[in-house]
Amino acid sequence: MPVHKLAAAADGRALADLVFVDGEATGTGYRTCVRRLGRSPLRTCFNATSGPQDSPTVTPLRFQRGTYEVRWRVAGETVARWRFRVV
Repeated sequence: MPVHKLAAAADGRALADLVFVDGEATGTGYRTCVRRLGRSPLRTCFNATSGPQDSPTVTPLRFQRGTYEVRWRVAGETVARWRFRVV
């Protein structure tokens, strides 16, 4: 899986927009989990509902330096994942 790099600002954090798009339906319930990998692991999850079909639902979050993996699940099944590093 490729690793994308984000540059941290002077405060040591980077802003990343987590985007979910459902191309098949409107109002899909989904769960997003963000996991920081490495020495001080951390995991946080949230539930959301998609907007209109083919329209992005955007969740902006700030991340400290480190490596992260984000997973999107619908009905308990992983439908996408993305790994990135804040440097």
